[in-house]
Amino acid sequence: MKKQIIIFCLMLIVLTACSTARQKLSPQGNVNLKTADVYYSQQDVEQAEIYYLKVLEDNPDHAIALRRLGDISLFKAENFSAREVEFYEDAYHYYAKAISVTEQFPNLTDQDRIDLRDMKKRKERAWTRIFLAAGKEKEAGNTQRAMEIYELAHKLEPERPEPMIQLKNIYLVELKDDVKAEQILQQLLQKDPDKLEYLMEMGTFYYNKGNYAEAVKYFEKARPQIPTNIDNLMNISACYYELKDYEKAMSATKTALEIEPNNVDLLDNARSIAAQLNDIDQAIFYLKKLLDIRPNEDDFSLLATYLYNKQNWQELIKYAEQWYNWDKSNKIAVEYIIWAAQQTGNKQLETQYTAIKKTMP
Repeated sequence: MKKQIIIFCLMLIVLTACSTARQKLSPQGNVNLKTADVYYSQQDVEQAEIYYLKVLEDNPDHAIALRRLGDISLFKAENFSAREVEFYEDAYHYYAKAISVTEQFPNLTDQDRIDLRDMKKRKERAWTRIFLAAGKEKEAGNTQRAMEIYELAHKLEPERPEPMIQLKNIYLVELKDDVKAEQILQQLLQKDPDKLEYLMEMGTFYYNKGNYAEAVKYFEKARPQIPTNIDNLMNISACYYELKDYEKAMSATKTALEIEPNNVDLLDNARSIAAQLNDIDQAIFYLKKLLDIRPNEDDFSLLATYLYNKQNWQELIKYAEQWYNWDKSNKIAVEYIIWAAQQTGNKQLETQYTAIKKTMP
């Protein structure tokens, strides 16, 4: 922070000159400003704060005094952790007002624009530290204090979703208050009914509650904003699957597969939905794709069952052999090959795998 104070001090002459030209003070106000600048240059932030506050008594909209009080509050927040939230809040308010005043200056100079960018960064920093302080309190088990700080963060910037989402999570997970969690989400949606984060949070809330009919409404409402988002398409498909609307579930899954054709989760979902639709040919199609990407015991077994039931002996031989080559100890795969060879009259294959079977335990 010492380096930071020195940098600020190098700017004092320029900034004070600008202030004098742009914002009038009484003679005593000018004395207080110069006195504050001297203390600030000497890194005596306590005395500097006293005199900058006196400047504000003379002119409550004095941008330089506001900014320096923001800097002092930021310094105090980062050096007195027991009161960091209080000081970060002070810094936030000072910067916010300094920004508002500066933006109203006629004929902004290049230096004004630089100052504005810097103050906006510092204001964002103060808000972020308040938000993070709530998270630290939550991790420490201080739930009530965390909630108070999240509410403060929301009050400072009500358009930002993060604090209220965290409050919702506390009510839902830690306090087991589903009603309050739902109320928070509904309040957020009332303010901004099309905000993507709120739609997804509400959809997830209802999905986890088992209210799939409500959940899918919010996921579908979010869909035009993120039409190619795989997670949301999977959410939609999962809701329709639970509602036993398998046609819509398959439609959402196929849309996702057009985007990621080799996504094993999507392929597995498509296979499962096809089975529910009693479309065995589609189920076989997706199982084959799955096995090309990710061979595994369950999929080989299921595919073999489907092919056996359809009496598709040649395909059964093909995939049962793949199954056996993937797992040489698998006796079931060998038995499928022998059976299919018998049905097709392939004596050579039958003899070959009968001999293999005899060597198995």
